[in-house]
Amino acid sequence: MTKATITENDTAINNKTANAKSGGFFSSRTLGAQALSRSWWRRWVYPLLFLLTLMLSLATYLTLDSIQQSVNTYVNDNQLALVGGDLILESNQDWPEEVLAQVQTLPDSQTVYDYQFNAMLVAADQTLLARIKGVTAAYPLYGEVELASGKPLSEQLSATNVVVAPEVLRSLNVSIGDSINIGEGTFTISDELVREPDRPLTAFGFGGRVMMQQDALESTDLIGQRSRVSYQIEMAGTPEVIATQREQLTQMLVNYPDIEMSDPTSEETSVSRISDNVLMFLKLLVIAVLLLSAVAMYGVITAFVTKQQSNDAIRMALGETNRSIKRSYYWLLLIMSVLACVAAVSLSLVLLKIGQPYLTAILPSDLGLAINPVSIFKTIVIALVMTLLITHRSLRALDGTKPAALLNQSTGKSSKRLPWQQRAPLPLLRYSLLFIGLYAFLAYEVKSLALGAQILVGLIVFIAIFWALARGWLWLLARVATGKKISWMQRIAIHNLARKGNQSALFFVTLSLSVAVLTLITSINHSINEQFINAYPEDAPNLFLLDVQTDQHDKIDSILKTPVTYYPVIRARIGTANGVEPKDIDAPEGEDDPTRVFNLSYSDTVMDTEFITESLTDDALYTPIENQDASASPISQVQPLSILDTAAEMLNVGMGDQISFNIQGIELVGEITSIRSRFERGPSPFFYFLFEPEILASAPQIQFATAHVSADDIPELQGDLVREFPAVTSIDGTIIAEQVQGLVAQMSRLVYIFTLLALLTGIMVLISSLLSTSQDRMKESASFRLLGMQKRDLYMLNILELGVLGISAATFAVIIATGGAWLAVTQWFNLRFSVPWANLGLGGLALVALLFAIAIIYVKLVIGRGIMARVRAMV
Repeated sequence: MTKATITENDTAINNKTANAKSGGFFSSRTLGAQALSRSWWRRWVYPLLFLLTLMLSLATYLTLDSIQQSVNTYVNDNQLALVGGDLILESNQDWPEEVLAQVQTLPDSQTVYDYQFNAMLVAADQTLLARIKGVTAAYPLYGEVELASGKPLSEQLSATNVVVAPEVLRSLNVSIGDSINIGEGTFTISDELVREPDRPLTAFGFGGRVMMQQDALESTDLIGQRSRVSYQIEMAGTPEVIATQREQLTQMLVNYPDIEMSDPTSEETSVSRISDNVLMFLKLLVIAVLLLSAVAMYGVITAFVTKQQSNDAIRMALGETNRSIKRSYYWLLLIMSVLACVAAVSLSLVLLKIGQPYLTAILPSDLGLAINPVSIFKTIVIALVMTLLITHRSLRALDGTKPAALLNQSTGKSSKRLPWQQRAPLPLLRYSLLFIGLYAFLAYEVKSLALGAQILVGLIVFIAIFWALARGWLWLLARVATGKKISWMQRIAIHNLARKGNQSALFFVTLSLSVAVLTLITSINHSINEQFINAYPEDAPNLFLLDVQTDQHDKIDSILKTPVTYYPVIRARIGTANGVEPKDIDAPEGEDDPTRVFNLSYSDTVMDTEFITESLTDDALYTPIENQDASASPISQVQPLSILDTAAEMLNVGMGDQISFNIQGIELVGEITSIRSRFERGPSPFFYFLFEPEILASAPQIQFATAHVSADDIPELQGDLVREFPAVTSIDGTIIAEQVQGLVAQMSRLVYIFTLLALLTGIMVLISSLLSTSQDRMKESASFRLLGMQKRDLYMLNILELGVLGISAATFAVIIATGGAWLAVTQWFNLRFSVPWANLGLGGLALVALLFAIAIIYVKLVIGRGIMARVRAMV
């Protein structure tokens, strides 16, 4: 061994290190540990990569977990207020006398009658679609209504006074004290509605909110025979009283299937439904980032341990035990993990601040976001466990280090035994415990043992596929490298990819997974934008009218001065579907509720946005049903029925199956003679069930209409319509398109942010793999220089190596992700698929530039600085 090999750190180690032989884990630091710390910080690239990788993954986890904890706390603390009462009845029709009599056994102070519907507001020349909410005096039973004046709600509501949300004031350009028209009634705005405890969180909202007394609803003349009013009764009381009410109402509601009863324990709030789904998806991305960061940390620690081989051998030669040396590594890296946790908390605060505007669609507006102490504790535990496990795995190389390495410049020879000849039980036990721990972590995060197992299996399968693809591709490259037509530079670059410990397959998997997720999201988002926004048909309907009566057609036509299409709507519930009652139907997850009220319609033709996929008679909606009693009335006979494919999937029915409907007490049975599917082309009407016109034309019905008009004329036309027909609700279709675009953009930004973090972590894996093989690379580079290779050739060699691996990984990822996006867009969303060529091109250029920069910087900072010393030592 030459003197040049012994570094300044080595000379700082002396015989005092032998004092650590019998020291425990918490013994004082030795001079060897101090030298290790100095060496760690002097080689700044190691602590920098370690901190960045761990900090980013911990910060994203801490941010999302804090948001989840905040939502859970909000829901738990406000569950009664969010639901509205201890017992809730809901219906789409007015209450039967029997039910009202039972509810009225409670005092008025313990019951709230809630009526909600959409209606047009008129103020001067301005109109606005709003959500009207009429309540009785006891509202709210739980929680508080906050008004801008600070006064109680009961003082501000009267037969002529209403309170409105801020958006109503802005949209109508009115102030407190001004008058607005709702239906046939005129009301004075008495206050501004800042917060209501039971307001649902929805992805879409039209106009604003208006709250009024129940007694004031009659003057609007909008209740009457309307079919879209949501009726709700909220009840409060002692557990004994509520238990009695529940028992009585349960027996009574057997005769009223349209009425639903729930309580805070069974009622899932809209807040939890929306936020849980989105946050869970983001949390899975963050877990993937954590796993990738573990890989990058392993590469960094392994590279540093390899760099310290000579120093560790000197420490052993001077009498320090292997246990003491390992302990110094543990202490150093645990301190680094604590520093990463502190930095992660600071970064998480910034992420919460920046991300607040992007979370409005999934979180209640009055939810305060802050770092949760429980989340900090979980983050610290994750950081320490990851650091200990990875350090333990990385330090296994020390077991083979011998003081004799000072003489031959190498560590002790490793065992030549094959993996299955090693002591198998202990490694198998370790890996088993590792998988059990990972499963427990996943199950805890998703709050489900089954889902945790599915995610773990899916993760293993997904990684195995990409790992097999990586191995196959590297094998194919090695075969290509044996060809005569390939240059020596390319042959060496491909040979380096297969270098032992180069982690080429690992980098291939991490980079391809990151690129695949980005490509999948980009492709789906692009197809949705192209379908709903950019390629919106010019003649598509953009004005929708609800609650139209037959005798209003001519007047509406004259106001709009454009062709108007009218669609009849008959409200009905399903009696049975192929002999199965709705409550017993096992609908696929995510599908509609078979027990709800459906809209039936009738038509002779297929809508422009639909097409027939299957029929008894070619391209025909209906085929006559044979073998029926001709003398029976048509309503008692089985009628041909056309069903939408999504409804058929929901009800588990197919061609030839029968479905019975209850239309205000009259039973109608239909037999499926055709199945339809839809082309999604922006906002367009559709019906699950269609009958022949002569069957339902005389049934009690309401109609809605669609028309295409100039977007600039919509506000004026809405004003004319509401003044002529106060009960007709008009919806601006351009607003729907804008809301769809806004929601898609908001969700895409959230997912992009966390996916980019996964891509950044994948790059960290690449850098760590380069560091872990830097010693071998420097030896080879020194040999190449002795053979006459110039420095520019070294640059080219590394650029070729990283370029081939990175570009091939990205190419495979894009192909696979594009196929997955096509499947999701065409089969799941039922949209036309569109390839985002521009985005893929820009992403490809960015990736090539990044790989090129990493290769240049790596050669300059790592290989370039030490290569001449290597050359002189070899000479």
